[in-house]
Amino acid sequence: MTLIASVSSSKGGSGKSTTSINLGVALSSFGKDVTIIDANLSTPYLSMYLGAPDVPITLHHVLSGNAHIKEAIYEHSSGAKIIPGCISSHENFDKLSLDDLQSHLKHLNSDIVVLDGAPGLDGEAKSAIALSHEVLAVTTPELPSVAHCLKTVRMAEKMDKRISGIVLTRAGHETDIKRTNVETILEHPVIGIVPEDDYMKKAAMKREPVLSVFPNSPSAIAYHNLAGYLIGNKHMLEMKSYVNPENAGIKILRWALGIKK
Repeated sequence: MTLIASVSSSKGGSGKSTTSINLGVALSSFGKDVTIIDANLSTPYLSMYLGAPDVPITLHHVLSGNAHIKEAIYEHSSGAKIIPGCISSHENFDKLSLDDLQSHLKHLNSDIVVLDGAPGLDGEAKSAIALSHEVLAVTTPELPSVAHCLKTVRMAEKMDKRISGIVLTRAGHETDIKRTNVETILEHPVIGIVPEDDYMKKAAMKREPVLSVFPNSPSAIAYHNLAGYLIGNKHMLEMKSYVNPENAGIKILRWALGIKK
């Protein structure tokens, strides 16, 4: 049974796509069959992060009825599978709706499908959440970003979606909001803290996930531990403080078992 998880944020630049990619790679390293879908139809940049901006078949082709979803799957060297969107403008793609993805998801055989949703609170962002069983909310530890994240959380709750937890990215500055304060504002546990890390920029220049090219970097370790936490795997690397183990529970094991709501 496939678990569909939306990685969501109502504020651009929060590290949502970076989290989607690296979480997918990390889950794959734990032996999970993972498919990451670029669920941002208007600005699909997921493939650019992986150095393949222009691929022949994309999610846009699938939604327009010109390809089967399995034809749009590309496998990364890590083992994670990617379904990118089409960056090039195309008049036939203007009226596509992410809602139509529902009928195609049943053809994926992965344990976990990660939807890299559009930022904001518009129709595309809502559709990604609506398609998912669980939502992982991403924010930087700054008040404006956390305030925006609250909107994402409330929207997901209104749709009766389970919140897997909160991930803080670009953390480690003295001006950061404390984790406990973030949890108080969002009313959900912070389950991962990804530090500000120069290796993230170096990985972006290489068009690769930081986990693939700098696996021992602080950010890579944080994503590895986040993935392990979500599937209930106790194998954690150094810097355990980047994960909040206090909130581990049976609902998190759903990621391991592929149990949907």
